[in-house]
Amino acid sequence: MILPIRLFYIAVIQVIFTSIVIYFFVSSEYRELSHNNLKILESFLINQKKQELKNYTSLASAAIKHIHPDAEPESISKQLAIQNLINKLLYNGDDGYFFAYDDRGISMAHPKEPHRVGESWWNLESDEGDKIIQLLISNAKAGGDFLHYQWRKPSNQQKSSKMSYSTYLHDWQWMLGTGVYLDDVNQQLAAIQEKIDQHINNTKQIILIISLSSIFIIFLFGLIINLSHKKKTDKKINELGQKIINLQEDQHRHVSRELHDGIVQILVSIQYSIEATGIFLMQSKHEKPKPLVEAEKNLRIAIQEVRRISHHLHPRVLDELGLSAAIAGLAKEFSKQTHIKISLTKPKLSKLLPDDINISLYRVVQESLINIEKHAQATHVTIDLSIENKRLTLTIKDNGIGFCGSKKNKKGAPIESFGIGLRNLTERIEYHCGQLKVCTSKEGTSITAIIPSHVFAYYFNNNAQKGNSYNTKETNTSTPVK
Repeated sequence: MILPIRLFYIAVIQVIFTSIVIYFFVSSEYRELSHNNLKILESFLINQKKQELKNYTSLASAAIKHIHPDAEPESISKQLAIQNLINKLLYNGDDGYFFAYDDRGISMAHPKEPHRVGESWWNLESDEGDKIIQLLISNAKAGGDFLHYQWRKPSNQQKSSKMSYSTYLHDWQWMLGTGVYLDDVNQQLAAIQEKIDQHINNTKQIILIISLSSIFIIFLFGLIINLSHKKKTDKKINELGQKIINLQEDQHRHVSRELHDGIVQILVSIQYSIEATGIFLMQSKHEKPKPLVEAEKNLRIAIQEVRRISHHLHPRVLDELGLSAAIAGLAKEFSKQTHIKISLTKPKLSKLLPDDINISLYRVVQESLINIEKHAQATHVTIDLSIENKRLTLTIKDNGIGFCGSKKNKKGAPIESFGIGLRNLTERIEYHCGQLKVCTSKEGTSITAIIPSHVFAYYFNNNAQKGNSYNTKETNTSTPVK
């Protein structure tokens, strides 16, 4: 694994780990902070309610003391006046009211539940078993205090948590009290808690979005680096492969030259010597020995074979006259050898293409014709070479049976599904930014090599200006040798 990929994985893991830690840490701290703040707010609201209850009770006590100050405490009229006053002291809608009980737990005033007036509620218990009225009276006699219990709320007739404050009226020996229902406080706290939870969720989403964005950016950056590195690696591999191909072609060229200029010349010299010997024997009126005739015949075959091998390794016409002439010579030799008709359409190109492109296209034709001879069972081959629409196109098409008896009967089949020869040709063409297409079916096989013109345009234009010829097309039809 290359170093940038390792660093990429380390960075992604680090971001994921950091994001998880921040996610849970912020959530935990935020919730703890919100919980503490809610406790503080709840305490503040409760204390505020307590202070309100004290203030309301003080105002009510002061108002009661100013009613008929000269009347006797046992005065019925004064008692009714106090009861009427208590019934009228309402606040906070239907839920804010005062109530009064004497020392025996008899209800003296209750504006929201008048049926309780005149009855003793000394043993009234809460849901938890607490003696509510006794505790309220006890708190009042002790100087005033608060009591929490469940009581029916007048506005909705539902039981709710209530906090009451009671004080003692010494002149009348009554307990005067009022209370506030805490569900309003709970609703305020619940609303605040909901907002805090919403903020926490928003914070989590922000952390999650930032984390995913960071991971995506790192992944994208790593992908770009990896693709760039892969592109450079592929380029180096292609260059190395082309260097190997060039070395092979140079070696073939060297061996071909040595065969043609060296061994063939030696064999031709030996042939001349044998022919001279035959002439000398004929002049001496001696018949040629049979071994000499066989030697002359075998030597002629050897010369032809060496020339064929030399031409197969690297045709000298490709270097001297260019691609069109080399393909024409190859087609003529193939037609003569196999008796397969070849129709050749080509432009007149003379040294207008770089050597490496000439060699690659020549090898495509050479390999295709070899495959046609071995496998296609064709009777006609068409070779078309053209430069049009900003690209050079070479097409070799036969009317044979296709690959493997058309078992691979599919149009545009991938090169990987064929032999190593076509794969090598594909690598050659792709090095020139081109493409090799193979279409095979029961009606025949078509091999097309396409090279964009920008690859050889500079070389082409320079050589064209030097006087090399280039015509559009010429057609050359080869017929089988009979």
